[in-house]
Amino acid sequence: MKKRVHEIAELVDGTVVGDGDVEITGVNRIQRAERGDLTFMVGDAYARFIESTQASAIMVPRGFSQGTKPLIQVADPYAAFVEVLEIIKKDIERHPSSIHPSAVIGENVVMGDNVALGPYVCIADDCQIGDGVILYAGVYVGHSSRVGDNTIIHANATVRERVVIGARCLIHSGAIIGGDGFGFEFRGGAQQKIPQVGTVVLGDDVEVGSNTTIDRAMCGRTAVGRGTKIDNLVQIGHNVEVGEDCVISGMAGIAGSAVIGNCVTIAASAGIAGHIEIGDNAVIAARAGVTKSVGAGKTVSGFPAKEHRIEKRIIAGTWRVPELLRHIRLLEARIENLEGRLHGEAADGT
Repeated sequence: MKKRVHEIAELVDGTVVGDGDVEITGVNRIQRAERGDLTFMVGDAYARFIESTQASAIMVPRGFSQGTKPLIQVADPYAAFVEVLEIIKKDIERHPSSIHPSAVIGENVVMGDNVALGPYVCIADDCQIGDGVILYAGVYVGHSSRVGDNTIIHANATVRERVVIGARCLIHSGAIIGGDGFGFEFRGGAQQKIPQVGTVVLGDDVEVGSNTTIDRAMCGRTAVGRGTKIDNLVQIGHNVEVGEDCVISGMAGIAGSAVIGNCVTIAASAGIAGHIEIGDNAVIAARAGVTKSVGAGKTVSGFPAKEHRIEKRIIAGTWRVPELLRHIRLLEARIENLEGRLHGEAADGT
């Protein structure tokens, strides 16, 4: 990106304070920005970097005019900065633009308009690929699957057979959608595999991070609702139902047949047991172990997960354990001393 400060201000409906002809060639956080970078400042905690940052220009709230560097005053600096990131993203992206000759396309595949396939993409028989779909190198789409319009699937991701992917989804490298659910029964002295014959359905505008796995249902479907965003290294078990606009952070795990409501936040490394329900707008804190259902709007943490306010009191109490042990030792010493004196007095007959 090469733009003048005044050009960027025009793009984000901003007002320039200072030299509008300074050239911007990159972006970065205010603490890490270098000469040529555009950055942004939100909140008093970051105002202290205004003078020390090496950035060539700073996006700031309207009315803010401190410092000597060129400023772009906007209603929301973070939102304006994201607009600039969107422009940069379009400049630096290099999508496949056609069907590579090494791509393998099975029989009875229905392809929409403007589909792009990278090297060694494999689409099995009877698939439906929507308009504007982009599949990067090494993507596999199993038979009878459907990929919705304008979905992008990055390199080496796998969409297994009979899976449905909605429109405008974004699936990152290494994700596996539709692997077998983890279903076994101990019978006849050994673990016997239970056939997993269901499917996975992702709604529109779902994002799935790298190396995340979403297992197919034993029967019926594993479902992820519209607009839900899933981080890297997340495990979603068979027959799980995730609602709309949820956020699931890295290394979280959801066991089979759990039901997650709409707008639920599941923080990093949280674990959710199978066959329970999480209500709309609930928040599951990082590393929480959820063993029973959680009501709508509740925030839980700890293991086993409990109301966050209670868990905070428990944690605060554990920090006092060393002090309490010291007091106990002092009390034991005083009791021992008193008992010794009492025994001595009894022996003297007093």
